Amino acid sequence: MITTNKFNLDYRVGFNSLLPDNTMSLCGLMEYVQEASLYHTHSIPGAFDYYDEMNWVWVLTHWQVEIYDTPKVADIINISTWAVGYKAYFGERGFEVMDKAGKRLLVANSNWILLDRNNLKPVRPTEYIAQKYGERHPFLITKDFGMPKMDGFNPISTHNYTATRRDMDTNRHVNNVNYLKWVYNFIDDDLYLNYRPSTLKVAYKKETYPGDDLKISLYKKIADDGNVETMAVIEKDGHIATEIFIGWKKV
Repeated sequence: MITTNKFNLDYRVGFNSLLPDNTMSLCGLMEYVQEASLYHTHSIPGAFDYYDEMNWVWVLTHWQVEIYDTPKVADIINISTWAVGYKAYFGERGFEVMDKAGKRLLVANSNWILLDRNNLKPVRPTEYIAQKYGERHPFLITKDFGMPKMDGFNPISTHNYTATRRDMDTNRHVNNVNYLKWVYNFIDDDLYLNYRPSTLKVAYKKETYPGDDLKISLYKKIADDGNVETMAVIEKDGHIATEIFIGWKKV
């Protein structure tokens, strides 16, 4: 089931980020997915050196994820990732996660913007670096980075949070997955223990840094099929920094 002209990486599910039933949380799985994109770049000779020389960095703007099943501790999973295309300042990347038997666990679409680290202004990727990522492939699910409207969502809780060093990544801003971890930290026990995510959408609108004071507001509604949907709105200085939508199915 592995496509050799896409970048592939095997992982053995460890004991970090496990839920009480020994399945992997979505936070842990998304950490692996995020790492795969970095390892793809790492596998290209001179790619990181080129970005450092140009002082450029790719910053994630959107996730669109469908989750079909959840790996368990000690499972071997394969993550494949590939470049979809480039337009203006943006690059699109696809992902697929499979188990050892070839069963699909997750599919993800993602959108990234290339920034100059000096002034945080967008820059156009050169054809030189775009070609380094090899053959381009389409997304596996229809692209839809739009966030659901808030109609029907009821507020359930609001939390104040100050970003700290432990939240940061090598770009010195909050790591993309940590926003999702905050949601997991604040959802109720019933949702945490008895439901599993089936859909995830994230829109990153404003970077956050150590010492930033954030307001995390959670909203919830019961979908027509009886499953649960949540929205998290993370604000910084009165402006939306990140929005996270999760569709949950009961286990």
